[in-house]
Amino acid sequence: MRARRSRRNTGIAHGLRTLLPFAHHGRGQYAASAGLSLVGTGALLVPYWAVYDALRGIMSGAPELERLERDAAIAALGVVAMAGLLGASTWLAHRAAFATLEQLRLRIGLRLGEVPLGFLTQRRSGVVQRALNDDVERLESFLAHAVPDIVSAAGVLVLTTVWLFVVDWRMGLAALSVVVVALPMMAFGASLGAERTEAYGRAMARMNGSIVEFVRGLPVVRTFHRSGQVFAETAEAILQATGFQAEWGRQLVPIYTAFYTLLVSNVVVILPVGLWLWTEGQLDTADLLFFLVLGLGYTTSVMKLMQLTVQFGRLSVSAAAVAELDGAEPMRWSRKSAPLGIASIELRDVHFSHRDDSGRVAEAVAGVSFLARPGTITALVGPSGAGKSTVAKLVCRFWDVERGSVRVSGVDVRELPAAQLLRQVAFVLQETFLFDDTVEANLRLACPGATNERLEAAAKAARAHEFICALPQGYQTRLGERGARLSGGERQRLSIARALLRDSPIVVLDEATAFVDPENEAALQDAISELARGRTVLVIAHRLSTIAGADQILVMDRGRIVERGRHAELLKLRGLYARMWSAFEGAEGR
Repeated sequence: MRARRSRRNTGIAHGLRTLLPFAHHGRGQYAASAGLSLVGTGALLVPYWAVYDALRGIMSGAPELERLERDAAIAALGVVAMAGLLGASTWLAHRAAFATLEQLRLRIGLRLGEVPLGFLTQRRSGVVQRALNDDVERLESFLAHAVPDIVSAAGVLVLTTVWLFVVDWRMGLAALSVVVVALPMMAFGASLGAERTEAYGRAMARMNGSIVEFVRGLPVVRTFHRSGQVFAETAEAILQATGFQAEWGRQLVPIYTAFYTLLVSNVVVILPVGLWLWTEGQLDTADLLFFLVLGLGYTTSVMKLMQLTVQFGRLSVSAAAVAELDGAEPMRWSRKSAPLGIASIELRDVHFSHRDDSGRVAEAVAGVSFLARPGTITALVGPSGAGKSTVAKLVCRFWDVERGSVRVSGVDVRELPAAQLLRQVAFVLQETFLFDDTVEANLRLACPGATNERLEAAAKAARAHEFICALPQGYQTRLGERGARLSGGERQRLSIARALLRDSPIVVLDEATAFVDPENEAALQDAISELARGRTVLVIAHRLSTIAGADQILVMDRGRIVERGRHAELLKLRGLYARMWSAFEGAEGR
């Protein structure tokens, strides 16, 4: 029962339901294209009618030259009209399709700027990139070709069927019998394919995301001579996708082979029936020749519909990926600025859960409460997976909490406009992203109208001015993709310079020193100290030496705060923090 219900939602109808919403933009042009295609389909049959009429004249025994000339002219006009109408239909469909893709990409681009940042950070960049580029591009195949092709194929099938029955209903039944048997096979094959499209889409998304990730990380992988080990996950994803396609092929090839064999063998039905009726004197020679010409090519349109059905199954995978981005729920921001109090961060009984790829829910933050006061440094420490970075991202509203509240400067972040929240909070991520642009352009992201003097002052305070001036073109040096020309410590100092340029009263630092070499650590610590001066700072750190002087240390484990206090107080507790400090000293050789 469940399987039958599933199949009713698959096949060409399911593909059309998935794909047609994308044709809403420019629907007038698509409708005009369909109309031109339908008329062009009618013109396609005109040459056949002319040949049929000429045959009847020839078989009458005394063909009139004038009639033959007229039929030849009509056939020529039919060919010209068909080419013109179908060409105009295709041109109009392509014009509408490219306009639709342009509008779709722009809309998704704007939507990605409105969704919670967690929506993107929880997805592999390769998956999002594939949907925005490749999958959107694949929709052109449906939008530009499917409309005229479906109308043309269905139109030929319907008009030809009517014509065959008008000429001779018995021969019409003979020609139609093959189609009647083949269509259920087509529907069955389409339903089998459509049932696997979701799994196919997941396999392809995993493979593409893994490949993009592997290529981006190749320099690091090769440095540690671990290309084979790291490629294992990518290879597994490729093998899974390949195996999926092979299994799909093994399942569908027998059905499609039988389907195509049946369609091309319609001569074994039409010819015997036609010859029997002809020998019985119930079918004249012209009609017999007509059915041998038109009837034998009758199934071509059914084959075309089958090809479209297979294509729709694969296109619906791309459509689903695009629809997920296009339909992503935007973050709801207040439109009215709120009066702010002193620059503080406060969490009140905050709960938040993540959902993994398999749909399982795991609680990341459970009942966390704390207050970070103005002019102080609050540090979050704990083992990996304790929920530290999640707390930091909730402050910057990457996601909304499930229960409780996050308050910035006395106001719930859900009651603040995006611009007001971002003016209050500067976020320095563990992994700094720099655009392939100049140093100056990357810094000006924080404050486009900043003077050159203010720009340099921020760079000096972040201990970045010296290495910037040592670059070939100084502040006008292009940094390469993701800031490839700079070291990790230099990228972090540029990130801190941006935060200083932003001049927000609250700063969130997410493990800014995690991957910094000892040579750059001192400069980076100076930059962080400058950034923290007079501001409310929330810092997540693995290197405990960097937060030993914090005004408040919150120790997290499994989403909860299990200890809180200053460094000396926490050591006296001989709890988790004391064990972490002991392990840190041992690792540092102290």
